[in-house]
This record gives sequence, C-alpha cells and structure tokens, in this order.
Amino acid sequence: MRNGKPTQTTPSNSDTIQARSGRRRRRPVAQLLSVLVTAVLTAATATPALAVFNGSRADSDDYAWAVRVQLAYPEGVASCTGSLIKEDTVVTAAHCIRNNGRSPSAIDVTFHYGQKRDQYTIGVARAVPMPHYDPALIKDDIALLFLQSAVSEPTIGLASTPAPVGAEVTVAGFGCTGDPFKAVEPCDAPRRLIETQLTTVPSASCPDIAGPWQFCTYSPYTSANRGDSGGPVIWSDHGEQKLVGVTNAIELPPAPAYLNLSASIPYELDWIRATAGLR
Repeated sequence: MRNGKPTQTTPSNSDTIQARSGRRRRRPVAQLLSVLVTAVLTAATATPALAVFNGSRADSDDYAWAVRVQLAYPEGVASCTGSLIKEDTVVTAAHCIRNNGRSPSAIDVTFHYGQKRDQYTIGVARAVPMPHYDPALIKDDIALLFLQSAVSEPTIGLASTPAPVGAEVTVAGFGCTGDPFKAVEPCDAPRRLIETQLTTVPSASCPDIAGPWQFCTYSPYTSANRGDSGGPVIWSDHGEQKLVGVTNAIELPPAPAYLNLSASIPYELDWIRATAGLR
C-alpha cells in the first residue's frame, strides 16, 4: 500500500509489498510497514491484484460509493481504492498519487468495478495530497481526487470522532487476496470489492505509528493487502456507517498478525472539508 506504488494491471516482479525502513520503529522486533498499494508494474513479469486477505465479497449496493483507482506511471498502470465523499470528489491515500516524488500522468476511477452492466470509468481532473504528507513517517497519508464530471452515486459520510479502542471496523478494497505476509504468492486481477472486519487497538500496538494522524487495527487472521491503499475503513457511529479511516499500510513480521495502519479521517477532517468544499 504505502511507499508510493499502486496496483498493477500488467504482470511484474515488482508486485511485492514494499517494506519501509525500520529507523522509526518503536519496537525493534517489528519489521516495518508494508505499503498497501499494489506495486507499479514493470515490463512483463508480475501479476495483477485481487482484494483483502481472508475477506468476503462486499454487497455492491452497500458500496456504490467505493471506487477502484487506476494510475498511469512510466513503469505501468498501478491501482488503489477510494471512496466518493462528494458528487465529484474521491478520497484515497496520498502515497497512491506520489510515487517516489513523482505524480502519475493520468488517473481514472471506476465505479461498480466487476459489475458488467453497471461498471463505468471517469477521469480525474486534479489530484491533491494533504499538504503535510510525509512518506517517511506515513504522515497525513490522504489525498483528494477531483473528477472530470460529477456522478449521481451515493456518497459515504465522514466520521467526526475516532472509533474507540475495541471497536469493530470494516475494511474494503480491490487489493490482493493472498496473505500479505507471503508477498511472493501470485496476485490475481481483482474482480469485485472485498470486505473484512478488524478491531481497533491502542496506537502503541503498531510500531510505525508516529502521531495522531493514524490509528491501528488488528486481526489474527485477516488483513488489507496490496491494492487496498486508500480504501475505506468504516465504523458504525450511532447506527450510521461513517468513513473513519483510509487504509495506509501494514506491519510486517515479526509483528503479530495482522496490524493495519489507517489515516484518521477525524484528524484530517477540517482539511478535507475545506479542500473538497464540504459543509
């Protein structure tokens, strides 16, 4: 996911989870974060991507606002996941649109991905990362994509308060379905959106969280994976489903399986509202 390389639609050996340097780890035993973007494809040896390890197919009616994000880089086409928060605005991860300091030459988003009759794609007119985005810290890893035209799809509401520790949240995405701890396994092309449930845990549980801009979730058997970067983390706040986070990265072994890092929507809410023109 993080570290700047989206999901690819052509095969390549670079379709591996990218590990971040361990210099900022709070626990020396934890090998650091893997980015949750599917790596940018190179010439001709990788494989495309599926979604969420040990998840289940999401109900398309519940996720009409979820999009697959395709990004054109010189090495090939990469992909992430995103959420429609306004008729012309999608939120995703900043590392999807900033690959080693570079920006993609073109970005498209696809609604109802995998549903033959309903699927359609719209170009992105402008991509704006959070101004203080810092890939080294995975800080403020959120970006907004402004579509070339508005759509009539439903939008997902934004949470104004963080999910408490112990809360169950839902993660969804178009990333790989294999075990993220086994990056050598093939990553088949995504067919539909996949979801899974994780539990929020104290931030100290994730050695790579360096500030309040992120929160940590855990499961012993399921996780986000490459290509899920930018995807929704949803929490039911008083019975209403809200976007509480954006998938950023995972901790690599020997961290306990599976620790996911997500950018906090409540923490970035003022910037998102002001930049997207939301009231």
